[in-house]
Amino acid sequence: MSSVYVYAVARPGAQPSVTGVGASPAPVRAVVDGDLAAVVSDVPPDWRTAGRSDIEAHDRVLSQLLGRAVVPLRFGVVLDSDEAVRDALLEPHSDTLAELLERVDGRVQMSVKAYYPEDGLLRAVLARRADLKRRPSTTQVEQIALGREVAAAAEEQRALDEQTLVDALTPAADELRVDAGRSERHLCTVQLLVSDRPRLDAAVEKLTADLRGHLALRYVGPLPPYSFCDLVLEGERWG
Repeated sequence: MSSVYVYAVARPGAQPSVTGVGASPAPVRAVVDGDLAAVVSDVPPDWRTAGRSDIEAHDRVLSQLLGRAVVPLRFGVVLDSDEAVRDALLEPHSDTLAELLERVDGRVQMSVKAYYPEDGLLRAVLARRADLKRRPSTTQVEQIALGREVAAAAEEQRALDEQTLVDALTPAADELRVDAGRSERHLCTVQLLVSDRPRLDAAVEKLTADLRGHLALRYVGPLPPYSFCDLVLEGERWG
């Protein structure tokens, strides 16, 4: 008897002709319950994630679903059977899933990642706060105080730069959320749910030109709408 790996929830329809995760991957198929269809494939009962190959298989299935309204699930969600898919996912979350599918229908997720060039944040801080260059720092106390003020000014600069991105991108997006940067040079990642790609493309192109030398932008997509489909399941098993 097999367990069931779940990739996403969509409306009933043709499934992609690809195989799923696992060393001997099974074809992708659907578990249907009314107006909802879980996109799944069979895996052995003792299946555990095998690493990059399974991540790539998960992403490959979702890439085949781009263009359809889908609620993508996190990597590694396994349920015990088709009945468990219906009982733990489709039936108890039917209203939420229907709302999420309506939310993403006709839209795609795009991502804009913003990075400072090397020493770019400090240069921007000192350009905005020239007084910091003139601040005395001969004693240890003065050096500590200056360091704290520079750090505070850097946080202010990051907030200003983030707001610049949000202000420029919001008119081109149906929904927008900001994920915090993961390093000093990574300012943030702006996740956008959009129905008008050309408008967003133009906004990103203009923003890239306007910020050249200050911030570098990485424009990615279309992506599965993970950032706009938060769904927590009870009783799921992780591979």
